[in-house]
Amino acid sequence: MKQMHLLPVSFALCGALVACGGSKQQPVVESAPAAAPAADTTAAAAPVAPDLSNPTERYSYALGMDLGKAVANINVPLNVDVLMGAIRDQVDSSREVLMSDSASESALQDLLLQMQKKKEDEEKAKAAKALDEQNRVIAENAKDSTIKLTPKGVQYKVLKDAEGISPKLGDKVQVHYVGALLDGTEFDNSVKRGEPLEFPVNAVIEGWQDLLQVMKEGMKVKAWIPSALAYGEAGVPPLIPANSMLVFEVELLKVYAEVPAIDSAAVAPAVEPAAQPATTEAAPADKKADAQKPAAKPTAKPAAKAAKPAAKK
Repeated sequence: MKQMHLLPVSFALCGALVACGGSKQQPVVESAPAAAPAADTTAAAAPVAPDLSNPTERYSYALGMDLGKAVANINVPLNVDVLMGAIRDQVDSSREVLMSDSASESALQDLLLQMQKKKEDEEKAKAAKALDEQNRVIAENAKDSTIKLTPKGVQYKVLKDAEGISPKLGDKVQVHYVGALLDGTEFDNSVKRGEPLEFPVNAVIEGWQDLLQVMKEGMKVKAWIPSALAYGEAGVPPLIPANSMLVFEVELLKVYAEVPAIDSAAVAPAVEPAAQPATTEAAPADKKADAQKPAAKPTAKPAAKAAKPAAKK
């Protein structure tokens, strides 16, 4: 069934604001200051629980829940009493609305810009924290004598050694792997999928390329790939945040070595020796002719001598 759009444009814009507010479900609203009591204190009464068996109260409460979820995700300070007052002003025709539609839209645009700026500031702070954390891990790993370093700076520890061949940049490999963040959150796992992955070495992130070329077929390692050799400041939202160090367990199952480019050139020396004798024989054509003449003369002379005795008889 197609969902009916019952909400005004400003409510729809509130949904857009929520998208900028992130996924945190936390109260970010403020009540009115305690020093500002309501004008009519005698009118204040304890809230009455809605009768949810009544259709009007049921969908009214559901609509309030929907609005509340949107408001709860807005990560800038709000005054909930003013918010509720605006709702009353809007739905009750006997009350005066204090802002024009254009003024309301302008205020919401200001709110959107404020939310975007706060989100950017929070993301920068998280990225800086992630960079500090990975530097700490790198320093700790450097103290461990069992952890080695690739030429470009990937730290790795051999979990299972092997004596197979090492892949080159142009080779294709087959691997099983588990990828996680520093906090242990997995973002990929070929083992759980039940099938290894095959790809060219030069088709993956720089940290993987560097790591695979120091591994041997059959080897399994645990590796710490710095963000500079992975997805950097951009990350891969939402799975991989900015400046994330990636922790992999990699098992190199198979190396499909690239056919060396020199093979085609290596065939040439094998052809040349066979071609040279043929060329040598063909070159001295005059000498061949001379060699045939002496063979022809002796054959002709005996034939003449044999004929003479026969004639005499």
